Amino acid sequence: MAEENTTEEVQKETISLTLQDLNVTANIIDLAVQRGAFKGAEAATVGAAFNKLVEIIQKISPPAEKAETESADTTEETATEE
Repeated sequence: MAEENTTEEVQKETISLTLQDLNVTANIIDLAVQRGAFKGAEAATVGAAFNKLVEIIQKISPPAEKAETESADTTEETATEE
């Protein structure tokens, strides 16, 4: 019985989901859609899940990251245009 409690405690401590995990998941869904991995009838369901995931990512992302990403995108666009 003591072993069961220890196992449950370890499982509770090791389970985590980070912002990076959510971003990777969104990227995987996007790539799968681009490659045609889903049937047309599944598109609405997959799209709704993707939109919900992106909304969650946007809500929990720190504002500083967003500003840094936007400035990096602008820098990349400028470098590409030259």
